[in-house]
Amino acid sequence: MKLVKGETNNSDFGWIGRGVEVTGDVAFADRLQVDGKVTGKLTSESGTLIVGESGQLDTQIDVGVCVVHGELRGNLIARSKLEIRRTGRVHGDVITPVLLVEEGAVFNGAIKMTQEASGRLEEVRKSSVDSEGRRLASGA
Repeated sequence: MKLVKGETNNSDFGWIGRGVEVTGDVAFADRLQVDGKVTGKLTSESGTLIVGESGQLDTQIDVGVCVVHGELRGNLIARSKLEIRRTGRVHGDVITPVLLVEEGAVFNGAIKMTQEASGRLEEVRKSSVDSEGRRLASGA
């Protein structure tokens, strides 16, 4: 679904606005924002799905990155990362290497993190300990 074409970097941006209801399979390439209602299946090889605060999805999702500000019901595969923002609500099982859940967000379901995620976690652990195994202070 291509609704807007960006001239500067040739990326496509799709938008399903408030009051719009889509039923069926939706495939997109670069980026899709949903502020309306989608029922069916959403797919993108490496694209980014943004669920706006008014967005309601009752779908099976397979995308690169997913950022949830609204409501999602259904199973989700986020190949790179899933972010559930403070207004977000996710009800379903998730497979992703990286998960971010902000305080106030709701997540009800199972999570499976891939091997890639465990590799990243090990890199973080190694970078946060000194040569004697003591934790380094964070820059907070």
